[in-house]
Amino acid sequence: MDSPRNNRPLPSGGPPSNLSFDPSAQTLERDAPPPAVPGEPPAPPPTGKTIRVSFGALAASAALLAVALIAGIFFWTHSHRTRPAANGKIRLAVLPFENLTGDSKQEYVSDGFAEEMISQLGRLNHDQLEVIARTSVMGYKHTPKPVRKIAHELNVNYVLEGSVRNSPDGYRITTQLIRAGDEVQVWSQEYDRPIGDLMKLEGELAENVADEIQVQLLPRRLADVRVARSVSQDAYVYYLQGRFSFNLRSGEGLFSAANAFDQAIHQDPAFAAAYAGLADSYNMLMFYGYATERDTLPKARNAAAKAIALDGALAEGHASLGYIHFIWDWDWPEAEREFQRAIALNRNYASAHHWYALYLAAMGRRDESLSQIQLAHELDPLSPIVSSASAYITYFAGQYSQAAARCEAVLLQDPKFMVAHNVLGQAREAQADYPSAIAEFQKAIQLSGTRPGTYLDNLGHAYGISGQQEKAEAILNELQTGAKSGKTEEISTVATLIALGRHDRALDAMERSFKKGSVGLIWLKVDPRFNPLRPNPRFQALLERAGFPP
Repeated sequence: MDSPRNNRPLPSGGPPSNLSFDPSAQTLERDAPPPAVPGEPPAPPPTGKTIRVSFGALAASAALLAVALIAGIFFWTHSHRTRPAANGKIRLAVLPFENLTGDSKQEYVSDGFAEEMISQLGRLNHDQLEVIARTSVMGYKHTPKPVRKIAHELNVNYVLEGSVRNSPDGYRITTQLIRAGDEVQVWSQEYDRPIGDLMKLEGELAENVADEIQVQLLPRRLADVRVARSVSQDAYVYYLQGRFSFNLRSGEGLFSAANAFDQAIHQDPAFAAAYAGLADSYNMLMFYGYATERDTLPKARNAAAKAIALDGALAEGHASLGYIHFIWDWDWPEAEREFQRAIALNRNYASAHHWYALYLAAMGRRDESLSQIQLAHELDPLSPIVSSASAYITYFAGQYSQAAARCEAVLLQDPKFMVAHNVLGQAREAQADYPSAIAEFQKAIQLSGTRPGTYLDNLGHAYGISGQQEKAEAILNELQTGAKSGKTEEISTVATLIALGRHDRALDAMERSFKKGSVGLIWLKVDPRFNPLRPNPRFQALLERAGFPP
């Protein structure tokens, strides 16, 4: 494969600098702290000190609870013969823990503890346990819904509830495991220990519990539990803000996420998960056109490589690197290897299944793609981005009605989710419902806060094939002006050119974009809007040069 994206060397620089983002200028600048995130406590100002006691203890305690909780689940599963899910696994949701400290500024402690529980449980016993992702459970924070209803909505066998309060020596953490079918509390535990003893106690109890219930923990995983490192409290606050903002998938949210992850790294330069989050933020900023590849791709690659160097067993780092190989490098074999590595390390990591599904869709491996996105959806059933990706994949598979229905379901949950509006527009266009398609593309552009080239090209294509040539020409002129100034990629003119019948010019733009490695070409094999070009030998030559499988 002679893609210009292959075999790029890793940047030699160190960790990313402390960044802030100016969305209007689309440039990266230094030193501004991340903006406050709605629904989250404000980030603490830099203190010059690294606070390592509180969250380090919480992380250790969460790991301990993870193993003990598995013991509870499987003891009750075997003794009460609870019916597992259709795939033979027990499904569990960890609800947001209640903050009973009396201090709203400590909300990050309860949120962080629940997050760590999900992470720890997700890495253990893949063959026996599925854990719902954070995105889907955070919507139940402070919810009045009964456990039975939540369990039904998430399709889980068990729900874990908990609370965090202060104790004389640290935090008192109370947990209870509830069986969904009859809402019976089947296991509970309260921890009130001196913070300094938790790290020592955690490894011993993990081994003892595993021996007692014969839970098979891989030696590497058990070693990871024993040596769980502390993370500075300030760093974890920023990390939580980053994850919250990242899941918004808006321009403002992605810029805020990148800032927050970078601040987390500034507080704790060995925080591998924050590097993975930073790589993901850079990837999405480039994908949606909020930042240029030239300035941002080296930082994304460096952040992903740093995450893996710090923790090679971190699934998130491998998934981030797989995304880079897929979207930006067009190194299909390496992308697949990294995605498969991430899934092998943590089959409960929904994003790895999500991105691998997109990769498989681009390769034309339809059935495998649909299978992977279904796994992502099962792990994160209320995630708007996973559901939107599922719609996109069904769109590529030619299932336009189903794609539209999935987007509409997302928009019932979150009417401002721009990705769902864009995919719905593509599905409606494929159904020849051009007024609806145009309205959806316009809404996606409005919600983006800018005028991303990809979304403008979608709108121009809809105008062109619906006979509104003057409007399509206006969009094309805007895109071509943007391409000349470097604001947008030339590939973003192709769909509009195709709709206007200018096939040779579209192929010219595609060939020039190929030399630059533009991301829009990853859908060459499956995007139905390219169908008018498929018989052309120049198009077939592009497919071959890009290394797509026959």
